[in-house]
Order: sequence, then C-alpha cells, then structure tokens
Amino acid sequence: MQCDESVRAINLAVEGFRQSEFTDPDTGITLKYNLYIPRSYDASKPYPLVLFIHDAGAISSDTRMTLMQGIGAIIWATPSEQAKHECFVLAPQYATVIVNDNSEATRELGATVDLVRALVSRYSIDRNRVYATGQSMGCMASIEMLIRYPDMFAAALLVAGQWDATRMSSLTEANLWVIVAEGDRRAFPGMNASMAALEAAGARISRATWNGRATREEFAVEVSKMVAEGNTIKYTVLGRGTVVPEGLPDDGRNNHVHTWRIAYAIEGVRDWLFAQAKATDLTASAGCGKQA
Repeated sequence: MQCDESVRAINLAVEGFRQSEFTDPDTGITLKYNLYIPRSYDASKPYPLVLFIHDAGAISSDTRMTLMQGIGAIIWATPSEQAKHECFVLAPQYATVIVNDNSEATRELGATVDLVRALVSRYSIDRNRVYATGQSMGCMASIEMLIRYPDMFAAALLVAGQWDATRMSSLTEANLWVIVAEGDRRAFPGMNASMAALEAAGARISRATWNGRATREEFAVEVSKMVAEGNTIKYTVLGRGTVVPEGLPDDGRNNHVHTWRIAYAIEGVRDWLFAQAKATDLTASAGCGKQA
C-alpha cells in the first residue's frame, strides 16, 4: 500500500468511529469510548467484536486519543481489513491508569467488561467471537480480563506487556498470541516468566524469534509455521536490533513502543485472531438492563 493510500485508509478508519459514554450501573463509573460499527451493518447476522485497550501514554480526557496513537485501535476498521473481517471495534478511552506493574487493576476493568456486555446485548454481535487486544497497559488489562472472565473472550492478541506469572498460569486453555521485543526490559523477562509458569501448568506453547523488519511475505511464512504447530498459545519475540527504527536509540523504551507498530501490522496475526471462536455464551453472567 502506497503512503497516500495508507493515510487515506487511516483517516477513513478514524472517521468511522462513533464517540459515546457508558455509565456502568454496577460501579457507577462512566467510561468514554469509541465504537466502530460495520458500514453495512445488518442486524440479522452476527459480527465479531474486537476490544482494543490503549497504553498509559494515551491516557486522556479526549475520547479520540486512543485512535490517534498508533494503529492498534484503527487497523481493524480500515477498509481493507473490514473487507476481509467485517467487525465491530471497541476502543475505550481512559483518563487514568487502570492496571499497574504490580498486577493490580482498578474498577474501570470491570466497567469495561460491562460495557462489552452491554454492546453485545444491544447489537448483533457474535458472543462466541469477542476478542481482546491491547498494548502495554492495554496488554496487561487484557490479561487480567482473561483471568477474571475466562468464558468471555474467544482469543487475545497481547502486545508488549507483562503480568504476574502465577496469575497468568491459569490461562492454559486460552487462545493467546503474545508479541514482545527482546530488547524490552520489562515485557520480555516478564513474559518469559509467564510462559514458563504456563508450561509448568500444562500449557503447550509455540515459540519463535522473528525479524521485526521482515517483509509482509516473510511475516506470512513465520505466521504459517507457528499456526501449523497447532498450539493454542503462541509466543513471538521480535529479535534484538530489529525493532527500533534507524536513527533512534535501541533502548528498552523504544523497543517497547515500537513493538506496537510492528505487531498490529502483521496481517497473518490479525487473520489468526478472527479464525478463533468459542462455544461459551458470555450472556450467562452478563447481568440485566445495561445500555450503551
């Protein structure tokens, strides 16, 4: 895709989101959020939903901030992606940190889950194809949601984050694709510990180190290899020296933030996410009367 075409696609994606607010009846918390509804939405057929949670650097009172930093929220709403995987995209905007490096979460986490449930009740969303993803803080929040609500999400794409390994070890049956950079001083050792804990608990994990500067075709080959192994948990490490753009210090911070740019641009990983489905109906614990 040429540069001008990419800019046009991104602008179309951003403009396609609607901004709104949700007041959670359980916690009383009001969340701002962005929602992309498929352009040809038909209430007679079900659609998957992708929940994207931003990083701490995007904390703001501006509802659209999460759409402006990186492509993690908007990539799913671009015309080319919607042509392949027509879906709802939910991107909450937080004005405060909702999880921290001590593996603690605020009540906004539960309010976010209630928002997802409210949207599932309001729109024709496939309850068996609700996906979680996020970068840094958003990765950590996604992990805690998977732990607390194991029947809610069909799969998760976890980018540049870490969590308490003991808690994460409960996710042995989850469909996870985890991507971190070898040069990320927190996410890399943190996820190594979690992968070890998961394997000790009986999980089967596919592991690979990829060149973060690989071409689209090279990434496709790597994705196919990992998917072919058939394991539900996939752990991809972007090799040292291949993540940070030339001209920038190849330090921990730059490895961290540039993992996001690479991970969400890998088409095959996005395709894998949409291929996952589960039979559990999340309305079993949904509660009543929620509106969004």
